[in-house]
Amino acid sequence: MGNTLKRHGLLKGAELASVSMSTVDRVLNARGGVSDLKRRKVLAVARALGIRPGLPETFSGPMIVDVLLADSATDHFKRLDTAFERQAQRLSAHVILRRQRWPESAPQQLLDALRKPRSRRHGMIVIAPDNPCVHQALNAIVQRGTPTVLLTSNLTNVQGAVYVGIDNHTAGRSAGRLMSQWVGQRPGAVLLVVNSLGYFAHQERAKGFIDVMAQHAPATPILGPVECFDNNELTQAAVTRALAGQPLAGVYDTGSGSPGIHAALAQAQATPLWIGHEASALHANLLRAGVMSLVLDQDPEGQVQAAIDYLLHQQGVIDAPPMLPLAMKIVIDENLPKQA
Repeated sequence: MGNTLKRHGLLKGAELASVSMSTVDRVLNARGGVSDLKRRKVLAVARALGIRPGLPETFSGPMIVDVLLADSATDHFKRLDTAFERQAQRLSAHVILRRQRWPESAPQQLLDALRKPRSRRHGMIVIAPDNPCVHQALNAIVQRGTPTVLLTSNLTNVQGAVYVGIDNHTAGRSAGRLMSQWVGQRPGAVLLVVNSLGYFAHQERAKGFIDVMAQHAPATPILGPVECFDNNELTQAAVTRALAGQPLAGVYDTGSGSPGIHAALAQAQATPLWIGHEASALHANLLRAGVMSLVLDQDPEGQVQAAIDYLLHQQGVIDAPPMLPLAMKIVIDENLPKQA
């Protein structure tokens, strides 16, 4: 009877995992010789069938995760760096976060890092632009069975990767809805500043904003989207040009050009409604001073935690996956932390 039950369990597990009975036997008895992808499938099916006692560990050593981030000095990336550093220290016995930076001016370095890892990796977390070469490289990685997390941008042409972040289209729509309510009684145009439309996140934010403004404030002209690449000088010049052409009722910046915007507004002594992204120290000061109107925050620290939790869950290390998509926070002067 025992052998019959065991054989039935192996047969059921093999059927659900789409592998042979011998593969199931090798995984459950930790005999090796099975790929990571098949190993994860068998362990997931075994847990689903309630076969927990004696189940082998997913790894004999630490999980190696490649983290590929754009080389940016913006507040958002500083927060990501700090969060990854904190998680690397916290999980050092179980996870190796192999962090690499790629210059946005040299996307080939990103492609090289995607296609030629320094050694075996069990997962990947990446911020990547929206272009066909990147799509191809990421799809190849996912198809080889490497769990992959996309931060900031949900690349819809990459099948099987998971996006960990806020709904950027909803973020843009939220900014448009709030802006449309405020600018109705103000003369002038609204300036839409973006980092780069090469990133799907900024495409989505800009589209959502424009759609809602057209619906709720159709008489308000929108200038842009103007790509400023998170460059303070370019952003300052764009705002200065907009102010010289006509009254400016509002500014929506989907990226990190706040120092440039602030400089241009201060020089012109202009006070348009201003919506930005990221709950940074700079933005807190600008909100308290009444210069900014509100900030939409995607919680980079929460993104990092959720990205790592997703990979740990995929590898069978933890039972519960993170709740996705992440919630967006709206920050105004009234809900900022109290100053000491």
